[in-house]
Amino acid sequence: MGTDADTAIELLESLTPLWWQGAIVFFLLGDSLTTFVGYQMHTVVEASPVAAWFISTYGILLLVPVKVAVVCGFYGLYRVTPRPHDIGVPLGLCALGFVVTVWNSAVIVAALL
Repeated sequence: MGTDADTAIELLESLTPLWWQGAIVFFLLGDSLTTFVGYQMHTVVEASPVAAWFISTYGILLLVPVKVAVVCGFYGLYRVTPRPHDIGVPLGLCALGFVVTVWNSAVIVAALL
């Protein structure tokens, strides 16, 4: 007989494709799009010193291939992580992407007001 924890883990695992889709939508597309929009506004700056250095050194267009490589790297980590711990990889990437996309969007809206 399964416990409540087993049921929760099974539910999270059954939603794995959704977490990967969310990671792509929020981490890859949402963060990239809001970063591009923010950089077009002269009142918005990149808060992350690593991202600011990267963009100033290599340009904003290289951001997307790097983010694709990061997602691919996390997918590799997902493949080698034993179950049920592997679910944390896409779930964490999805959550991070969501938070960053919402934050960037809020900064853009605030700059427009």
